[in-house]
Amino acid sequence: MTDPHIVAIDLFCGAGGLTYGLRKAGIDVIAGIDIDPNSKYPYEFNNKAKFINRDINDVSSLEVEKLFMEKKGQYRLLAGCAPCQPFSGYSNGRDLSEDKKWPLMREFSRMIRDILPEFVTMENVPQVIKHSVYEDFVETLQSLGYQVEATRVKCIEFGIPQSRVRHVLLASRIGKVSLAHPGRKSLKTVREAIGSLPPISAGEQSTSDPLHVSSKLTDLNMARIKASRPG
Repeated sequence: MTDPHIVAIDLFCGAGGLTYGLRKAGIDVIAGIDIDPNSKYPYEFNNKAKFINRDINDVSSLEVEKLFMEKKGQYRLLAGCAPCQPFSGYSNGRDLSEDKKWPLMREFSRMIRDILPEFVTMENVPQVIKHSVYEDFVETLQSLGYQVEATRVKCIEFGIPQSRVRHVLLASRIGKVSLAHPGRKSLKTVREAIGSLPPISAGEQSTSDPLHVSSKLTDLNMARIKASRPG
């Protein structure tokens, strides 16, 4: 049996990290939609997919359905990783109830209700589950006949050398769905990931790799770092 052909549209796509991962997994991503015009170049250059610079509030479900029709697939996947700022612990207690990003998950729900794709995926900060907008999102999926699997994912277990944790949700209208377990026996260290990069001083940028940049440090912070010892 051949693998099923899945086509996807990536809402809130940003520079295209999720799209890149989906394509690496063999999923045919038709387009990404995002409000940030600066994401167009990296998204299209790295993914060879169409970037649509639109506010999701102004995108109709019919437009998204027409995008799905551009490439016939056995199954449709709608991805929607809404901005995490309203849910993040890094808001430091600020009142974000009027943040324009807050209702974006409801816009994602609107798309799902109207289009009924076979698969849905989203990820966000773990704190998202504490908010009613997330509870409403899951209830909407279940009321539409989706089977939902959601859990905290430790990125270090998937080979990323940082203690980053995300909340990941998968939903399916065609049967049970489950998240893959990494099964990693050894964890990658920061040294293994970037240890081969050439050394640079504070505030410098590598001449051979423009992404290799070191933040500028104050004299006090530099002294603190030099005084630090393992443990």
